[in-house]
Amino acid sequence: MCPLRLQTFGNLALKARSGEDLAFPQKALLIVCVLRLGERPALRRDEASAMLWPEADREVQHINLRKMVSRVRKAQLAYHSVILDIDETSIALGDDGQRLVVDAACFRRDDTSLETMLALLRERFLSGTLPDGFLRRWGDLQVDMQYHRFRERLFAVSRDVAAKPDTVVLREAAFLLLERNVHDEPVRALLEDNAPSAQQDDLLGDPTKASLFPGQRTTAPKSLPLDTPVVYAQVMPHASRALSVTASLPRLALLPPALRLGASRTLTGTVAALIDDIAISLCTLRNISIVAPHTAKRIQESNDKIAMLETHAISYLVDTTLCAEGLLVQIIFVPLDRVIWAERFALDTPFSSHRRVIAKIIADSIATELQRNHDPLVEYEHHPDAYRAYLAGARQTKDISLPSIRGARRGFREALQYRQDFAPSFIGLARTYSLEWVLTARGDKNLLHKAEAHARLAIQQDPAGAAGYKELGVAKLYLGDLDESLDALARAEALSPHYADAIYSYADSLVHASRPDEGLRKIQRAIELNPLSPDDYFWSAAGASYFVGKYQEAIDYISRMTNQSSADRLRAAAFAMLGDLASARRYRRKDRETNPHFDLDRWLAVLPIRETWQKELYREGLSRAGY
Repeated sequence: MCPLRLQTFGNLALKARSGEDLAFPQKALLIVCVLRLGERPALRRDEASAMLWPEADREVQHINLRKMVSRVRKAQLAYHSVILDIDETSIALGDDGQRLVVDAACFRRDDTSLETMLALLRERFLSGTLPDGFLRRWGDLQVDMQYHRFRERLFAVSRDVAAKPDTVVLREAAFLLLERNVHDEPVRALLEDNAPSAQQDDLLGDPTKASLFPGQRTTAPKSLPLDTPVVYAQVMPHASRALSVTASLPRLALLPPALRLGASRTLTGTVAALIDDIAISLCTLRNISIVAPHTAKRIQESNDKIAMLETHAISYLVDTTLCAEGLLVQIIFVPLDRVIWAERFALDTPFSSHRRVIAKIIADSIATELQRNHDPLVEYEHHPDAYRAYLAGARQTKDISLPSIRGARRGFREALQYRQDFAPSFIGLARTYSLEWVLTARGDKNLLHKAEAHARLAIQQDPAGAAGYKELGVAKLYLGDLDESLDALARAEALSPHYADAIYSYADSLVHASRPDEGLRKIQRAIELNPLSPDDYFWSAAGASYFVGKYQEAIDYISRMTNQSSADRLRAAAFAMLGDLASARRYRRKDRETNPHFDLDRWLAVLPIRETWQKELYREGLSRAGY
């Protein structure tokens, strides 16, 4: 028996029986795939070269093929195997190639288990990267066949009581099929029948059928009462859940719950089932594709989430966090890297028995927010290059340093080249100018006037958007127009109550308006809404803590920043107020290295703080630190 096997799902690889990867030309392995999974015994050499290098001219194709053949012969000699039999005119399978174990061949057998098929389909066939032409068409046909056989097997085992697999396997299989075709009603029905709460006795009977009319969703109340009938009775009136169908369906990933400090670990299993119920409820939407739970888990566990989101073309990310106060759910619009909705749901004692109702309420809320965000989604689909350039800039602003924000500015300007009225870029530019004013600490009002001008351009292009008002409020804050700042930020919060960035900026303005206690409560709310908070949230929380006399808390907030050096001056003042002068002077020296021209009196003169006591408290800390 041939000890070699060919892996076609995930990375295309030739493997030894031990599982070790064996060096073999990738293009040659594609030929093996075509011959083993197709019905042709051989390929002419000119056919093979045109198939593998469709963009090259004929002479280059022949040269490339000769080089590949040479590498194949060397590899086969090293492995004492004949996988491909190559002569002057054709390429066929050798004896070992015919005995090669190919994972994808299992879809052609009637005895392959659903679990085996599922394990393979979790990965992409041939990594999903085939050249245009014959190979791409052949690969698409193979995938169609695989999913067709997978669907047949799913329904076969679901009807066979003796052979029926675990419901978790059935659900994941159904998710995969619905991700591929959201209009597959028999699969959707099977998924709903195998929901974690499908067998749950509920005071409402079957809320899946009774509580929602076709084409409708509901929005969630702010809190969940304990009595199950009251839970659904208090849901707001039905709202349309249908999104207009665009050229390609937007894709949503519902991440498994993350555990935060203080979360009840006894609820983790029930919450995981709740997330499954939410995902199944979302699958009733016919015009959005929900990625399978296995894919969502891989996104969550990935060290490079951005790359994973791009690979799977995710438009919306639904992040869930189990904390001491309950379950936090937030929707992130990936093209803008922006939280568009967030809510906390209390998980009280009867949570387990009411889980299905709660799942429907959360799913209804998500569906409603997706409908509200439909226009930005359509904009993204029509102007993807502008969004990509914008997102490249926005990612750099997460690192609060001069090189990063100036680099971000280039990304925002590039986006405007693709679309001149692109409001998110005006918002991004306004933010970079305000941040540069803070970081340079020179009181350059020209930067703030630029920030204000770009914020007003954003409002002009998108008057219903909160982000433009948020940046206008920040610019007005630093210009010393505190009342105008608070008005703009209140407007931003009213337009988008879950927009954590606006809440953070509102908090910052309250601190500068000499209301640091209110500001601290508000910034803590922003941090709760955005568990992966950017540095400026913690910087603002540190400033608010300092001005209410909580100096150690100020230091602790700074320690949560990724780039802590931008807050060294504030940290020096906080250590000084605690009496730790050695630490205070160490951070003063670090700050001086970054800002050698900092002048305390000049900075305090331009710092927009309403009441004198606050400036004097800051002066005292910095003076004790040696400024």
